[in-house]
Amino acid sequence: MAINTLPALYREIIVLRDIEGFSYQEIASMLSCPAGTVMSRLGRAREKLRRSLAQWQPSAAARVG
Repeated sequence: MAINTLPALYREIIVLRDIEGFSYQEIASMLSCPAGTVMSRLGRAREKLRRSLAQWQPSAAARVG
């Protein structure tokens, strides 16, 4: 699975936001960091996931994020 190629921190944020549906502020509280940091990390995580998916199936990468 492509998500398993992500570093644990990025994987955690993707799961919390995109799968579990927590808000940026809720995730920030869980991780003890500012909401802006959550947004930055989520952006980087999505980009890494997009690049990972592009290696396997280019059309799938366009649907991420």
